[in-house]
Amino acid sequence: MRFLSSAALFGLAYASTQAVLQPEEPSDFRTFHSPYSPHHSIRIRQQNESICAAHSAQYTGWLDIGRKHLFFWYFESQNDPANDPLTLWMTGGPGGSSMIGLFEEVGPCLINEYGNGTYYNPWGWSRNSSLLFVDQPVDVGFSYVDEGEDLPGDSHQAAIDMHRFLQLFVSEVFPQLQTLPVHLSGESYAGHYVPYLGSQIVQQNKLYPTEPQVLLHSCFVGNGYYSPRDTTYGYWETLCTTNPGVPEPVFNQTRCDIMAANMPRCMEVSDVCVRNPDPAICHAASEVCYEGVIGWYDDESGEGGRNRFDITAPCALDGICYIEAARIEQYLNTPAVWAALSPPKEIKEYKVTSNNVSRAFDLTSDTMTPASEQVAFLLANQVHFLAYQGNLDLACNTAGNLRWAHSLPWRGQVEFASKALRPWSWVDVVSGKGGVAGTTKEVRVKVSESTDKESRFALVTVDGAGHFLPQDRPDIALDMMLPSAALTICCCLFWFGYNHGLTPSTASAEMDELDFAPAAAMDFRLTERTVADTNTDCIYNPVSFLLI
Repeated sequence: MRFLSSAALFGLAYASTQAVLQPEEPSDFRTFHSPYSPHHSIRIRQQNESICAAHSAQYTGWLDIGRKHLFFWYFESQNDPANDPLTLWMTGGPGGSSMIGLFEEVGPCLINEYGNGTYYNPWGWSRNSSLLFVDQPVDVGFSYVDEGEDLPGDSHQAAIDMHRFLQLFVSEVFPQLQTLPVHLSGESYAGHYVPYLGSQIVQQNKLYPTEPQVLLHSCFVGNGYYSPRDTTYGYWETLCTTNPGVPEPVFNQTRCDIMAANMPRCMEVSDVCVRNPDPAICHAASEVCYEGVIGWYDDESGEGGRNRFDITAPCALDGICYIEAARIEQYLNTPAVWAALSPPKEIKEYKVTSNNVSRAFDLTSDTMTPASEQVAFLLANQVHFLAYQGNLDLACNTAGNLRWAHSLPWRGQVEFASKALRPWSWVDVVSGKGGVAGTTKEVRVKVSESTDKESRFALVTVDGAGHFLPQDRPDIALDMMLPSAALTICCCLFWFGYNHGLTPSTASAEMDELDFAPAAAMDFRLTERTVADTNTDCIYNPVSFLLI
């Protein structure tokens, strides 16, 4: 099952009413070679603000892996690049360009309404982290392969290339990053990309301790495609109840009854696929589930129809639905951008999706089998994991991913499944406003009996947002990632202690007893702003551990 259409998506043209700034002459490429892998090198050049208003140093280039070439765009942190972590973003698909994440969601600059320039994004994730976008697997976006080279057909093959990229990037190109934490992020099919890459990093670090290490700290994925079976199961709850936060169900009772009747057979054949991940078996299972469950909605999606990524919104374009994707494609094909990036002659034009990659993955069972084993492996190796969800999404719905999270086979499974979801709050770093964002639950579990080291797994939901949560609610998305999110915890400690006559340290211990899990993990650091902005209705903020 694919969430980015393999059809040609964007054939629209837009009248330009703004002029695109002409870039200054970019610097020449510099090339860095890997001392550990002779076929790997990175060619890179620095960019200026003209094609992306980033407010920090930025670089573009390609990783060359023999006959394969991965494009990247890197932004240094706007805060403290020498000490802030590195966050990698990978858009899903399979076959989606990570330029969607850059220019539509979490990048320091966003595409303008005319598709001919960018503007600064105050909620970009490079505020407190260096940020790296990679068009992967090869053949996506500005990435390319030499003639005759096969494309990766599964997440494991893609992860091998990406690990080598990160290893060379942090050791040779930006060696100051080698001692800093690395976070893997993305959305949609990144529910496969991120766990597979994370597992590859952990395994290679252990196997080759004398080679440069990628210091993987955590993973966070928005509306991830972790388990096709559970995602399909969540279709009924998403369309036939008000649980996503809609005033009435999307489907009538007749359709819901048909889907419910077809669900057991779909689950049965999906289980066969998981136990026997042969592509032929899994494709047959996918057809059963599509005809009996998924197709009731997806057959009506597309331009002018239903939107799989937000059940309350119309669909402007076939495939990805949002007009911003077409504007990104238009902008990245302008002469000014090409002059700045200097793509090689093998690239004829930039496309926001790769049909070739979609087809390559279709030939394997990757899109129809879960990534649960990889996520469990990460948690067993002290890599924290956050699954965040926009509740209005159907394609990678909250109901299905909550079901997946409950069945995840790791040491914290029983505790996590037994916990109830509870409200969490957010604070906008730009305006200072905030409120209740959605619900969450998390657990922290020792990775083994012989150590005090813990892994943390959290699931966070956001009301009023769909599949592209950072696009719908950029303020909340940033709050989840910033260390300043911990201020909510500090505020809660302050008011809890004040109302109960406790000192900060005693309040922290008392709140731990009340299952206020993060309290003991946070430094008690109240500021004037913290106290002034605090609401006495203290609500848990779950995810500030990610970038601290």
